[in-house]
Amino acid sequence: MKRLTLIAAVLLLSSGLYAQSQRLVLLEHFTQASCGPCATYNPSIHTLLVNNPDKITSINYHTSWPGFDPMYNHNTVDNAGRTSYYNVSSVPNSVLDGNFYNGHPNGWNINSVNQRYAVPSPCNLMAFQRLSSGQDTLFVTLVVEATAEITGQIAATAAVIEKHIHFNSAPGSNGEKDFYNVMKKLLPSKSGQSLPTPMAAGDYLIIESYWVLANVYNINELSLVGYVQNTLSKEIYQSCNLTPGNYVGLYANDVEVLSLPNMTDRYCNETLNPLLRFRNNGNNAVTAVELNYQVNDEETFVYNWTGNLDPLQSVEIELPALNYQLQENNQLKVWAASVNGGSDGYTRNDTLVHDFATALQTTRDLLVKVRTDNNPHETTWEIKNMAGEVVASGGPYTESGTVINTDVQLEADGCYDFFVYDAGGNGICCTNGAGFVRLSSGSQTIAQGTDFGSMLTAQFNVVSVGVSHLPVLTEFEVYPNPAGEQVFIGFTPERNQTVKISIINQLGQRVYINEMNAPADLIQKIDINTSNWPAGIYMIQLDNGNGISSRKLSVSR
Repeated sequence: MKRLTLIAAVLLLSSGLYAQSQRLVLLEHFTQASCGPCATYNPSIHTLLVNNPDKITSINYHTSWPGFDPMYNHNTVDNAGRTSYYNVSSVPNSVLDGNFYNGHPNGWNINSVNQRYAVPSPCNLMAFQRLSSGQDTLFVTLVVEATAEITGQIAATAAVIEKHIHFNSAPGSNGEKDFYNVMKKLLPSKSGQSLPTPMAAGDYLIIESYWVLANVYNINELSLVGYVQNTLSKEIYQSCNLTPGNYVGLYANDVEVLSLPNMTDRYCNETLNPLLRFRNNGNNAVTAVELNYQVNDEETFVYNWTGNLDPLQSVEIELPALNYQLQENNQLKVWAASVNGGSDGYTRNDTLVHDFATALQTTRDLLVKVRTDNNPHETTWEIKNMAGEVVASGGPYTESGTVINTDVQLEADGCYDFFVYDAGGNGICCTNGAGFVRLSSGSQTIAQGTDFGSMLTAQFNVVSVGVSHLPVLTEFEVYPNPAGEQVFIGFTPERNQTVKISIINQLGQRVYINEMNAPADLIQKIDINTSNWPAGIYMIQLDNGNGISSRKLSVSR
C-alpha cells in the first residue's frame, strides 16, 4: 500500500501541476565520544528526532577533539570538511538547515524545527541505495526535482549514515555507548554534486555514485540522508531520508542522453564515428530507442537501437559513421526521437549538443610528455593515422611519479588521432597522484589532461609547409598561491635549458631574480622566502631563452 501511495505521489508531481514542496528539516549535529557535554545533550536530541520523523532528519559528524573517537578516525576528510565548512569550534554543536541556526544545542528546540518546517522548499528529493551482490559496495541514487525555480550555486549530497552504533564499552571518555545517524561517507564528495542552475519548475536530474564500504560496524544499519544546499549562503533547500523500495522514476518512459565519450574539441577528418551513452530514467524497461543525429544542420541520420534496459541501466553504443563538410566551427546534435515506439515522458534530457572546431595544424615533430600517477601500469597512449594504423605509442609505465618525454617524428602529413587510455577508468590524477599527459608541437599544446576517465582523445592536422616549429616554453607550478611566508616554484624542463626566474611587483620592480642551468627531465623546485614582501599581486616570469611563461602570484598576510 505504501508503494502504491509513493507511485501515485510521483505521478501527481509529474502531471505538470507544480508547487513548492514540503520541507524536511536537516539537523547536522557535531559531537564527540570524549566530549562530556555531548553525553548530556545527545539523548534529548535523539528523542526529539524519534518523535518527529516527518519534520526533521539528521546527520551526526564526529570531530577530532577533545579526545579519542573512532568514528572520526574512520572518515577524517568528510568529518573535518563539514566541521570547517560551518566553522564549528566546540562540541556539541547543532546546525539547522545550514544557516537557520548554528550553535550550542541549548539554543534550539521543537519550536525552532516547526518554524523552519513551515517554510516551503523549492524541490523534491529522493534517495535510493543498493548493495552489490558481494555486499562490499553501496550504490547510491539521488533524484532532485525542482518544484519552483532554483538559482544560485547549488549542490546535492548523499550522506551514507550508520543509523545506530552500539559499543559494549564506551569508545571514548564520556561514557556514551550508543551513537545515532553517524556519517560514514559523503557522496559524490564532501562538496556534493553541483546542479546546473537555473532549474525551472519541472526540471529534474539524477545523480549516481558509489562507495566501497569501509569501517562499517553493522551493514544492516546503513542508510542515506540526502540534501540540497546553496553552497554560498549555506541554506539547506531540502533534505530526505532513504526512500523505501527500489528506484521509482518520475515518468514511465524516459531516456536521458548522457554523453559522447569519444568526441573531442577539434577535428580534421570529415567522417565522425560518435560513441553515445544513454540511460533509462523511467519506470518501464526500454527496449527500443530511435536516435537522430546530424552535423551543422546537414542531413539527419537515424539509428534504431533495440535491447533491454531496466530502470537506471545505461548503455554505450557506436553510431554508424556520418560524413559532413568541416567548417571552422561545427556542431554535432544527437537526440532520442522516440522511446519504446512512443513519446518520451520528459523531453528536456533527450538532446545532447557537442561543439567542435577545425583541428590545429602542427609540424611532424611532436612531444608526448607523461607524468605518471601512482598506477603507472594503467596508462598507455598511441597516435593513429586516418587508416587506423598505429604510428607511435607508449606505456604502460613502471615507475610512479616520473616524467617521461617521448619525441615523435611523423613520416607524412595528414590528419591524425591521439589516444590516451587509463585501464583503471579514473584518469591519472586526483586520488591516484598528480599525473598528467600532454601532446605538443613546439610551444603549441595539442591535447592535455589529468582527470579524463578511461580515455582522452584529440585530432590534429600535420602540415609541413607553412607551419614553423615554435620554441618550447617551460610550464611551471606555483604553490601555495596565495602565499604567506614562502612560495615554491616547480618545473621540469623538456630540454637542457638555462632558465631565468624573475618576480615583479605591481610597481614594475624586480623583487627576485635567479638564473640557473636546468637539466632535462629533472624536477626543479625553488623555495623563495616571501615573509618580508608586502601583500599584493606579483608576476612570476620564467624565461628559457626562447620564450617567457608568466603566472600571477598573490601574497597575503
